[in-house]
Amino acid sequence: MKKTIITISLLATVAASSAFAQGTVVFGNGNTTKISTNSVVDGSGSGVINAFGTAGGQNFYYALFYSTTTSTVGGSTAAVIGTGGTYAFNASGWNNGSQSVGLLSTNAAGGRLQTSAPNSDGSFSVAGLGGGTAANFVVVGWSANIGSSVAALAAWLAAPTSNGWIGESAVSGTLVTGTLGSTAATALFGTGAPFIQGFTLGLVTVPEPGTLALAALGGASLLMFRRKNK
Repeated sequence: MKKTIITISLLATVAASSAFAQGTVVFGNGNTTKISTNSVVDGSGSGVINAFGTAGGQNFYYALFYSTTTSTVGGSTAAVIGTGGTYAFNASGWNNGSQSVGLLSTNAAGGRLQTSAPNSDGSFSVAGLGGGTAANFVVVGWSANIGSSVAALAAWLAAPTSNGWIGESAVSGTLVTGTLGSTAATALFGTGAPFIQGFTLGLVTVPEPGTLALAALGGASLLMFRRKNK
């Protein structure tokens, strides 16, 4: 019985130590670092993203990625809007720091983020990254109709089946994570280097079936016209 109790105690200690050793960050984006769309999807004049769960509005999800080996995503540090660039989930050297909580973070007030699995101090534990570790970060955001996982997002981006919004922040400079219960979590968002600034989610549209049919008909007609004039 004593051995069992000791074993359980040791496992609990290891688990607690592991949790406290994880690197922590806070999103903390405010009025000057909001996230917007390039098309007003929530009916507001500013086009900033809705608070999650807002009636009649589009909801959005986010994933945090980090790298300790590279400071670019596919050779670029710039933000990505829509299909105009490379995303961290398709680039080498980048890790999904949100995977341990399944669904990452969701937007709280309009244009802002919050973690879906906050620690006691309101911070977010980055999966796979230890406390006090230097890394670069990016945030990927997308509309909830695309799916509730990075895997679903990647599949949709490869072959969009519905209209949706997607975007990626510019790459942060080097930031050092905090350690839960020891060192304060580092802020990810800010108005200047090395922090992540506000970014835009771009609209990706899928042609209506009727539009595709008209395009095919037009192509066939043009081909027939050319044959007649040969």
